[in-house]
Amino acid sequence: MSKNKSLAPVAALFEFRQEQLFIAAIAITRDRAAAEDVVLDALLAVSQLKQTPDNLAAYVFRTVRNKALHRNKDVQRFTAETDCDEFIDTRTQTPEQQIFLKQILTHLDRLESNQQQVLIMKLFGDLSFQEIAEVTATNPNTVASWYRRGLAQLKESLHEPAL
Repeated sequence: MSKNKSLAPVAALFEFRQEQLFIAAIAITRDRAAAEDVVLDALLAVSQLKQTPDNLAAYVFRTVRNKALHRNKDVQRFTAETDCDEFIDTRTQTPEQQIFLKQILTHLDRLESNQQQVLIMKLFGDLSFQEIAEVTATNPNTVASWYRRGLAQLKESLHEPAL
């Protein structure tokens, strides 16, 4: 770790990665307001460090993830139905695209938590497997495996006939 001389690195990271940080938080909290709070809490915590971590981006993403997990544990709340607006700006989507995204998110809720988080961060946040591995403190190969299995299960469930 190097000595922290200013908030400039944290501010620059937030400027460049704010949407990805938000999506990483919302992948866990499933709540827009909670995700915003989590990201701000994480940035505040990181800005108060006496030394800047060697890999600031990875550290911030891990802090966001940890705070989101801690928030969920404290609140003991996980909504089964997720609104598309939580992940993307639906104002730019057609009504058909909005319906399709809603169906995908409904099917995402059937996957394991790790698969859900990886798919959301990859598909909606455009994070690489390496970045997701840093967020989740997991091996990139494990992240890729969660992604492949989750995507396969998602495709399978989307092709199931409606009752």
